[in-house]
Amino acid sequence: MKKRLELISLVLVSALAALPLFLNPGFLNTRGGGDSPFLLFRLHQLYSALAQGVFPVRWMPDAAFGLGYPFFHYYAALPLYVAALFKALGASYVLALKLTHLSGFLLAAFAMAGWMRASGANRVAAWLAAVAYTFAPFHLVNVYVRGDSLNEFWAFAFYPLCLWAARNLAQADTQAGLYKQGLFLALAYAALIFTHNISALIFSPFLGLYLALALNSRNTHAKRAIRFTFYASAALALGIALSAFYWLPALSEVGFAQLGAQTTGFFHYSNHFRGLNLIQPSLLFNYDVGSASTTPFAMGLAQTALLALALILVGTDFIRDPRGERKRVTLYLFLIFGLLLSTFMLTRFSAPLWASLPLLSFSQFPWRFLSVQSLFASALIGLAGQF
Repeated sequence: MKKRLELISLVLVSALAALPLFLNPGFLNTRGGGDSPFLLFRLHQLYSALAQGVFPVRWMPDAAFGLGYPFFHYYAALPLYVAALFKALGASYVLALKLTHLSGFLLAAFAMAGWMRASGANRVAAWLAAVAYTFAPFHLVNVYVRGDSLNEFWAFAFYPLCLWAARNLAQADTQAGLYKQGLFLALAYAALIFTHNISALIFSPFLGLYLALALNSRNTHAKRAIRFTFYASAALALGIALSAFYWLPALSEVGFAQLGAQTTGFFHYSNHFRGLNLIQPSLLFNYDVGSASTTPFAMGLAQTALLALALILVGTDFIRDPRGERKRVTLYLFLIFGLLLSTFMLTRFSAPLWASLPLLSFSQFPWRFLSVQSLFASALIGLAGQF
């Protein structure tokens, strides 16, 4: 009964987060901070191609004033395929996109709750983490400010899903369990890559660290450690292979695209570090892009206050029992380290890494790490419910 109420409440929480979309009789226009109307055109072009039997779709035939444009050749499109499914089931283009946003909220909430439960959190902590994740400012900003960042919004769902799969793989004791959980991880990782390749790029190091720590969370002999390492590596390799139909052609033909403008001028990472504006000063989050004093690409004050409380509680618990249950201590260390590293990547102090790490400059905006930071912050806020 408790589990059913938990599931129903998470559905209601997700519906509440998506409610402004459905209260608007038309399509939410976010031209102030993004280009949400572009989603309608992208979905129309994708659905038209699918209706003609084209799969996977790579070309937008009516783009560029009818000349055509290889948009889907270079841009991951899994959420738009979900929207196309809703369109095929009878929804209008507008409703299909709204339902896709609602589905993204639902998947993110359930994935966060599932990962937290698999990591040893109780139902209250898992539920609080899912709620904090759902209403994390940057999660909502991707819908209500940026608009056209549907893919980046959906990446929120696959972060905890990948971690959930990794945790289950680390706990598997049988050959069948290793196969099953390895496949789960491979599919989740492939879905992340095909949802938003930039999000996959910035999240992959955290996933790799989590896999290493997940193995360490159990007293494991050498043979089992080697077996886990093999299955984890194979799962990630399979995920990369499953998504290769998207990234391999794009990577092999990158020389035919003009990418210079993607990392220069406004899009150069040096223009978008967070400093004193990392945290909004007002209790209520300001989503106004035109504000002279704040930016929506930041942490919320309420979110930061809850996170500070959570860090005090978690830190106190860790200090009181630093050699406690290995699974619990490992989770604490991962969340705190992940929070610190993702926050560091938002600031100008990380500029040497942005300048030297391969491909990172294509992330363009350091504030994109707010998505990863939101994952760690929400998990820590949820854990505060255990004390």
